[in-house]
Amino acid sequence: MAGHGLNPTTGSRTLVAAYLDDLGTKLPGPRRHRSQILIELRDGLDVATEVHLAAGMTAERAQAAAVAQFGSPQEVADAFAGELTTTYARRVVATYIATGPLVGIWWLLLLRPDPWQTGPIAMIAAIPALPLIAIAIAVAGGALATTGRLMRWLPETSPQGAAAATIAVAGVSVAADLTMIGLLAASATASALLAIMAVATSVSRIVCSTAVLYRATRMSRRRSAA
Repeated sequence: MAGHGLNPTTGSRTLVAAYLDDLGTKLPGPRRHRSQILIELRDGLDVATEVHLAAGMTAERAQAAAVAQFGSPQEVADAFAGELTTTYARRVVATYIATGPLVGIWWLLLLRPDPWQTGPIAMIAAIPALPLIAIAIAVAGGALATTGRLMRWLPETSPQGAAAATIAVAGVSVAADLTMIGLLAASATASALLAIMAVATSVSRIVCSTAVLYRATRMSRRRSAA
């Protein structure tokens, strides 16, 4: 195919390869989905280039014509931004829902090892971040429901809304983890091992949530500016 890679004559990057490299820096979202989109676009550019070559164009002009057909890298990135933002949001909130109990179980064992013997008021007093966790679960579940198969029956969440939900879930998670770490620091605990495990899992989630906040905020700003 005449599209991507190195020019066999000059050894330099082809126009198509340079175009895809530029586009790759502008696409938001998960790397795997960006790669899939770039592969599909590369195939389309290769086909378009072959058509122009068959019409008698030189290789360089054929590639330039193919690239012009697809539009500027920024235009193409903007066209895919909504899809990639929603995909990223779904992956992130699903991860929070799946891993949240793994973090919470350590705090539960540490601060309330016998939860079945206490009522909800005592539970919240021991673990004050529970209301925050409930909010995060509600927002995450709503985002999943309104961006997936349930969209047949529920109003669809826009990419901007999906990014906002991701920011909210990540922010609430950070607040909950900081609350629990602060509570532990202000109290004495009998189990050093459980304390280490609880703090370690919360710190790990804080780090991941900070990265999520940064990326989701950038994606949201891009959508607002588009």
